[in-house]
Amino acid sequence: MNKMELIYWLIFSFGFLSFVLIYLSYKKSFDIIRPIRRNAVSTTPENFYLPYEKVFFPASDGVELSGWFIPSTDEGSDRTIIFCHGWGTNKGEVFNDTHFLAEKGFNLFYFDFRSSGESKGDMASVGYLEVRDLDGAIKFLKEVKFQESRNLSLYGCSMGGSVAIYAAAHLPEIKCLITESAFFSYKNVIKHWSWGRLRVPYFPLVMMTLYFVKMKLKVDAELYSPSYNVMKLDLPVLFINGDNDDIVPIGEAQKLFDYCSSKDKDLWIVKGSSHAKCPEVAGNVFVQKVTEFYQKYS
Repeated sequence: MNKMELIYWLIFSFGFLSFVLIYLSYKKSFDIIRPIRRNAVSTTPENFYLPYEKVFFPASDGVELSGWFIPSTDEGSDRTIIFCHGWGTNKGEVFNDTHFLAEKGFNLFYFDFRSSGESKGDMASVGYLEVRDLDGAIKFLKEVKFQESRNLSLYGCSMGGSVAIYAAAHLPEIKCLITESAFFSYKNVIKHWSWGRLRVPYFPLVMMTLYFVKMKLKVDAELYSPSYNVMKLDLPVLFINGDNDDIVPIGEAQKLFDYCSSKDKDLWIVKGSSHAKCPEVAGNVFVQKVTEFYQKYS
């Protein structure tokens, strides 16, 4: 092989590799904006003999969402907690960890984000579009369950934590907030997930994938990250994170806590817990801490 043939071969190889990377990045972007509905909603209030109302309501941009309103066992409670589940999960999974609060004096409101569970929609965003879903949930409660929801609080897990932080930073009527395994940065959480679960490096594949996601959403979803909103919080916040979380490492959880501007904040690290598994690992301690927080601040 002479020198010119070698140059042509290198150019061809580089071009082919670039094409493969671009194709894979473009295809992978659909995994982020169109998550597979991996799990049906298998855990419901009926499993725990809790009375509930199945409701349907629109997100602020019109997407039809599905939810449950569970009245407190204390009749006449005007305190309602809204729950926001993580990416790729559904309302049943966060309900399974938190349903005990219905017996502690709170009304509970669970809903599926778009493209999840029983809600409609064919596009997700790991935060940006889901903010509209939470807006719709709050509007629904104010209009339909006004008496029961005169005092609103939030609970968000993983992606749901980022959405809850955004809402709490912009809505003064929110009394308090708990986040579990909430990430600091949209870009970082995808980087950690890609490497920790798939062993895919950030450069160049993940970086290019995020570029295509930005093109499809027509917005930079990073702007909806907690990193841009947690410093605007002015309400009691409890951050919960596992010390064995490969998606939101302790350093990210600590940064989220440090950036939080609230004067009344706490960070609870659950030893031995991986991502979004803190309730299972902490058990009764989780029940106690979460109950005490909402009873004190909501």
